[in-house]
Amino acid sequence: MAGSYLHMLLSEDFDVGIKDVRAEPDCRCAWGIAYKQAKKLYMEIGIDLDEYILLKPKYAVANGIKIKNRNIVIFDKKRLLKNLWEQIEFKEVKADLFVDATGYKRVLLPKLDDKLYPTIQMIEEHDAEENIYAYARRTGYAWAFPLGSNRWHIGAGDLNETRAFELIERLRQEYEFGEGDKICSCKSKIRMLPPSKCRPFVSGNVIGVGEAIGCVSGFGEGNAPALESAKILYECLINDELGEYEKRILKEFKWIEEEHKFVEAIQRGKMLSAVLRLPEVISIERERSAELSLNLLFLLRDLIRNLKP
Repeated sequence: MAGSYLHMLLSEDFDVGIKDVRAEPDCRCAWGIAYKQAKKLYMEIGIDLDEYILLKPKYAVANGIKIKNRNIVIFDKKRLLKNLWEQIEFKEVKADLFVDATGYKRVLLPKLDDKLYPTIQMIEEHDAEENIYAYARRTGYAWAFPLGSNRWHIGAGDLNETRAFELIERLRQEYEFGEGDKICSCKSKIRMLPPSKCRPFVSGNVIGVGEAIGCVSGFGEGNAPALESAKILYECLINDELGEYEKRILKEFKWIEEEHKFVEAIQRGKMLSAVLRLPEVISIERERSAELSLNLLFLLRDLIRNLKP
């Protein structure tokens, strides 16, 4: 997400090369994205996000609680990236700066005292109402995203693969998603650290974007933040303000820090700390995804009170 987008931004002003070990982009991770932010960002490189939207679910249902979806759309992530790749000449150049856009692998930047959760993901066929479904417990959550035409992206992330599979089974029971016809499946990982714990962002002539520097929220949102981090790096480069990059990332993604603190408080059983952070988390989710309602309050209350380890 971040690497291809950044390449398109930079190619107008710099000699840019891009390298990827894959022959084509894959479809790992959920296909939801914050519409308003992503629409604006993709316009910067001449991409109309509307051409790739599969649907906008009316509701998100988490742990049985229904919340009206405000801003999350499901888009054809793989087709969008594939079309971008067709516009990019993959080549290596003699570079002054290297960008680590390798996601959780963080190949080029120094290694972290990391917190990587394994994820299990699959695409299946189901005849179900096209909402976003999730089932969470303290250590992770499972999801089902509708892709249209009875296709669903189903997955989970947790402390280990066994627990992730358990969450998927719990999701199936909760929302009556049986073992559907499986189209494909894969495994990956997700970094559960906020940007402040993923420093350095810059090491020598290497600089990171996206998940490599923790631009994934505590609730798993990573697509739009990846694009935003790339845009910030582009602005720092063209304005010769690379020294401001870390400060700008930390300022832009303060909301990610808040969500991670909320999730960490729940995972550690620090319920008072979680309650104190609740107003800020509600404000964030109202802005980014869900309409403010009693159901949203009930959901966050249940996350604090009732989730089992």
